[in-house]
Amino acid sequence: MVAEARWTMKLSKEDERLRRESPAYQPDEAWEELAPQAMQVVLSVRFDPRTAGRINAVARQTNRTPSRLIRDWTVERLSSVSEKQEAGIATSLREQASPYLAVEADYEALRDRYRPASVEILLVGESRPAGGTFFYLANSNLFDATREAFAVALGPMPRGDEFLRYITQHGVWLFDIAEQPIDRLPGRPRKAAVSERIEHLVSLLRETNPVLIIAIKRDLGSAVRQAMHEADVPLNRLHILPFPLYQWRRDYVQRLSQLVRDRRAHETGSTRGGFRRYEPLNR
Repeated sequence: MVAEARWTMKLSKEDERLRRESPAYQPDEAWEELAPQAMQVVLSVRFDPRTAGRINAVARQTNRTPSRLIRDWTVERLSSVSEKQEAGIATSLREQASPYLAVEADYEALRDRYRPASVEILLVGESRPAGGTFFYLANSNLFDATREAFAVALGPMPRGDEFLRYITQHGVWLFDIAEQPIDRLPGRPRKAAVSERIEHLVSLLRETNPVLIIAIKRDLGSAVRQAMHEADVPLNRLHILPFPLYQWRRDYVQRLSQLVRDRRAHETGSTRGGFRRYEPLNR
């Protein structure tokens, strides 16, 4: 069914550009009018920030918009399917899901970029989120709550990458036990994924010997204690905080901010330095 309705729109230059580039609409002879086309369907997709950046870079290199690029790729892929395959698509066509681990190295390289020369405070998480956010992309719930805790303890804090660099300078680092996202797995497989990686935490503890270890999730307590015992790290260095989601965020912020304040007071005048208030550079 072709929509007959048309309407006049006053658009800014940016609106005009976006409308011209959108595959959801096609212009008629008069650009002052927007004509909805028959049988047009708009699909919305979500990407993690790193993948979106790559798509945007390829789009620029090929003089296309990201939406046009994705549409072209989809049409090209579907066009490669033969008529015979299309006739029996339910049984003949086999598409494999793109593996989530395709960007695993990118996440871990980013984590390593912010690793302090000396790890004084080790934050131990379960895994990075399956949704694509990440502490070291400065876009996760854990990042926001951690930054808030430091602000409560020490005063105004920078945002984004600048906060990550600030805590790196003060010896704070986040290590996730599981190498893949497991937050959407059920109980037993989730616990198994953590148990299988305990030795990696043991090795890290032996290597870094942090003065403070913060397990970020109550269920991680036993696993972290086990690793500390095997690494011969005193258990009095361990603090277990809830993951900062929903009603537990306030508890996380309050307890972490107190740990930061205590650490600052303990280290004042010591050779290890201690937390300093953030002082932005004069620009």
